[in-house]
Amino acid sequence: MKIIYQGYSSPRKKMKPEVDTVAKWDTWNGTKFKKDLENGKKTSKEIAQNNHKVGLDYEFSAMYEDDTSDFPFCFVSVVPENKFIGVEFMDGVGRKYLKYSFGKNEDKNLLFLEEIWFYEFANEDTDKMKSRTHFVFDEVGNVNYRVYDMIQGKTLDYESKEPMETSALYEPYPEFGEYEGVIRLERDIPILKDNVRTYIYKNGTRYYKDEDDNLIENN
Repeated sequence: MKIIYQGYSSPRKKMKPEVDTVAKWDTWNGTKFKKDLENGKKTSKEIAQNNHKVGLDYEFSAMYEDDTSDFPFCFVSVVPENKFIGVEFMDGVGRKYLKYSFGKNEDKNLLFLEEIWFYEFANEDTDKMKSRTHFVFDEVGNVNYRVYDMIQGKTLDYESKEPMETSALYEPYPEFGEYEGVIRLERDIPILKDNVRTYIYKNGTRYYKDEDDNLIENN
């Protein structure tokens, strides 16, 4: 996976230029690194590395090495002060279709997957949503989720009848550049397998993984 320290706009379906990305970090953090980037003194990666080290916010996009599409596999916001990491996964046409929100745990070296959002669209040619599903987890194992039916204008609420096993919801807080854990798409969470369809998109083509971890094209 190739890591690029640039932002991504899912509404516009475009990568943000480095200078705009760093300017945004400066606004968040009260820093002045934009000039260093423009003058060639620092790269966005070097600025992100500094921010990670001192506990300031930054972003990155992850792309497959051989992917020639304009959209990242996922876009990630890192907020070290709050031990928060938000991971947005893109579909084959650049829309955000899944989001994982990790929060801090009592163990400062661990993150807990607190929320998941799943966005389902009316069809492949529109940004109009068919539904949104919001899952909320706690460390005891309770699960609540709400389905927003955007067509009928209704909401449906559900809650678990008994606690679930929570081990799959924890991730080590990543070292700089080592994000494999937090950007992992497929997770062994039964309620997700029953309610959320996760796919991998490369070069505009949709795939799923078989039992041997092979990518199988799915149209």
